Amino acid sequence: MDLNSFPIVFMALLIMSCSVSVQAPAPALEESFYNHEGVKIRFKEMGQGRPVVFIHGFGASLDTWRYITDSLKVDHRLVLLDLKGHGFSDRPPDEKYSLKEHADIVLGLIHHLGLKDVVLVGHSLGSIVAVVAALQASESRDLNITGLVVIDGALNPEYVPVFLHLLRVPVLGWLSVKLTTAPFRTRLMLRRAFYDDSKITDDLVELYAKYQRIPGTEHAMIATARQMVPENFTLLKEKLAALTIPVLNIWGEQDVIVKRPGAESVCKILPRCRLVAVADSGHIPQEEAPAKVIPLFREFLDQLPHGASTGALP
Repeated sequence: MDLNSFPIVFMALLIMSCSVSVQAPAPALEESFYNHEGVKIRFKEMGQGRPVVFIHGFGASLDTWRYITDSLKVDHRLVLLDLKGHGFSDRPPDEKYSLKEHADIVLGLIHHLGLKDVVLVGHSLGSIVAVVAALQASESRDLNITGLVVIDGALNPEYVPVFLHLLRVPVLGWLSVKLTTAPFRTRLMLRRAFYDDSKITDDLVELYAKYQRIPGTEHAMIATARQMVPENFTLLKEKLAALTIPVLNIWGEQDVIVKRPGAESVCKILPRCRLVAVADSGHIPQEEAPAKVIPLFREFLDQLPHGASTGALP
């Protein structure tokens, strides 16, 4: 193995969950679950005003938005969800983990809650899911997606992170279980994702690691990684070029997982797209530099034209 690829290989290892039987921690009582074709999807709601739906990245959970919700919920209705196979959502042993199937869950939740005039926010994997969901909504004309925020995402297959390709190799999952622990893998991942290592505390490691211990996570991660690049990408790219909703493209300037060419690929495909770099931040700017991200959200949301809203939540 090339030693230069060693950290990337371990990036793949760490995200894999232990497949041994472990008691999963209980979700908080105030959280809700949406049943999508027999799969329970965890979500949270808070705030009032225009609905904003947040979609986390690969191996993460709705916890990734914890530093920006208090500010935004003052005048926006926030909906945070755990993707299938992530957080406290179900991890069925099927193969329905494609981008389209993740997007169907997002749109299903929007429909379930009766949301209109929706802004989608996605981080990393979640940004691709958000883009696909926006496209599906525009084609069906059933749901009204009026804005899109992409955070450290890439649209061209050539910019898919290497570790996602490595997750397709079954032996990596076995090595992950036998040779490492969930906290060790998680800390290693966060050191690659964060620019400032001093922000990687034991509490942060446990916040991510607790979900990796839930049985079924390994299968969900592999199934998602295998279907990360759609077979009909050329056709998808052509359709995305006709997607006319405004797009804010946020990128951590020190991101070594999705580098600048990957971030720029978003605005090369989506026509109404603006790229903004966040200084002193890696792959997860909403956690590492929330004070810089929140004003970007507010400026973008304030400039969007308003349509029908859905009221308030306590």
